[in-house]
Amino acid sequence: MVAAETAAAADKCVEEATAQVRNIQEKAIKAVALAAIQSGRITELVYLLKITSGGGGSTGYCLAQDGDNAQTDTMVDGIDCAALTPDLTAAPLEYSDASFTDRGFGQVKASSAKHGTANRCILLHKANTNNPAADDLFQQKGPHLLGGGLLSVTAHTTSVEATITALDSIAMAGKVATPKQPYEELYNAVAELKAAPKHSCGLDETGVIEGLINDNSVATQLANMIKAAKPDLPDGEDAKQAEAILTAIAAKDNNRGKNIREKILNTKIENVKNGNRVETVISEISSTADRRTGYLL
Repeated sequence: MVAAETAAAADKCVEEATAQVRNIQEKAIKAVALAAIQSGRITELVYLLKITSGGGGSTGYCLAQDGDNAQTDTMVDGIDCAALTPDLTAAPLEYSDASFTDRGFGQVKASSAKHGTANRCILLHKANTNNPAADDLFQQKGPHLLGGGLLSVTAHTTSVEATITALDSIAMAGKVATPKQPYEELYNAVAELKAAPKHSCGLDETGVIEGLINDNSVATQLANMIKAAKPDLPDGEDAKQAEAILTAIAAKDNNRGKNIREKILNTKIENVKNGNRVETVISEISSTADRRTGYLL
């Protein structure tokens, strides 16, 4: 009886694991899709800035590194902005306190994206007025959100701002309550994937049997069987009887899983040989399929 309920618990464990794999797969696809969307926005923005900054010498701030003119190289952190091709060999995200916390993306803090006046272009220039002007790229000073909200730009002649949005405190307790920006949706998707429960049914026969006994899965299956056979039992009595059965079989409590496993493997079940049913000790049946058939018989 206990052997059969152990087999039933194993089947149930596999069903639950399969369901969780499907669930995790959906979460992973969602996270990857949102990451791709966000990466696309960043890449296109960087490419735009590269093109508009090229050759700027004295017309206003631009986003660059150093030198008299903006960079002409299209590669930024392993991403070819011209081809919009991400670096697929990048190191995977690690869930460390430094990179992914219950408050947000820990390493993305507010900082200025603009450099000194030696790097100039027309991109961030706006006459000192909010009136539309033919010579200005931005028709209002702003601030304007670019790149899916990752960059805040205020255009001006002198008071130019280009600020990278802080993402290290966008969430509370591992979730953005009301996501509005793409990076908030991305955070929630990654957080869900991180929080997906780990589920293991064991790596081998010993691990499966002992694990299911020690985590009370077998006790639950046994209690359900008792309740089905005796539906009038008082509440909780089925669990008490299941516990009593397992305690009696284990004989000693220092290693219940191991003790019950050994007794299960020394139990005889009906094995099919040459079309006939033959009682055989479980440990002598080498085929997993034959053991499964024996449990069901």
